[in-house]
Amino acid sequence: MSTASPLTNPFPGLRPFEADEDHLFFGRERQVDELLRRLRFNRFLSVVGTSGCGKSSLIRCGLIPSLYGGLMVKAGSSWRITVMRPGEDPLGHLAEALAVPEVIGVTEGPLATTSRVLMDAALRRSKRGLIEAVRQAHVPRGDNILVVVDQFEELFRSESSLDARAVEERAAFVQLLLTTAEPQTGSSYVVLTMRSDYVGECARFRGLESA
Repeated sequence: MSTASPLTNPFPGLRPFEADEDHLFFGRERQVDELLRRLRFNRFLSVVGTSGCGKSSLIRCGLIPSLYGGLMVKAGSSWRITVMRPGEDPLGHLAEALAVPEVIGVTEGPLATTSRVLMDAALRRSKRGLIEAVRQAHVPRGDNILVVVDQFEELFRSESSLDARAVEERAAFVQLLLTTAEPQTGSSYVVLTMRSDYVGECARFRGLESA
């Protein structure tokens, strides 16, 4: 007598697909190929579209598994990838996302318990903060760093209620990303997703609109 396997729902609902659900994600191979092609020539990549069109799923369940699978041949298959949202404290959230062993966080020794604090301080020091943090982490040669900033439009929300320091920190966050993705900085990449109705807001930050 055979026992039927329990049925599973292949649709995640309103949330995006995750990287471990790539076996359920299909039909957007051409778009994934286009993302890979663009990323080969530009370390800063933005995925812009209307709300609910699947931007996050395309990155999490299309692009990321393809990178791990070595489909961007010259870059190899060794990737340290983090996905974060800016929220109210973009620099703090980026530091938290980076300060884990899978990315560039300290895993042992006396600095292990303060890794997040040290990362936060490094990112706030200058626009080259992330580049320096990667260098100090002694990332093995051949490893690539990818920072995915999901729902980038959060930077533009509630801006009228922010104080001057918060506005400056958001500008510093943008400059940090742009500098990290410059061609001469090594093997660090930045990908962001953003709702298309916020594209015009990018002009608030120097260099972001053209990037």
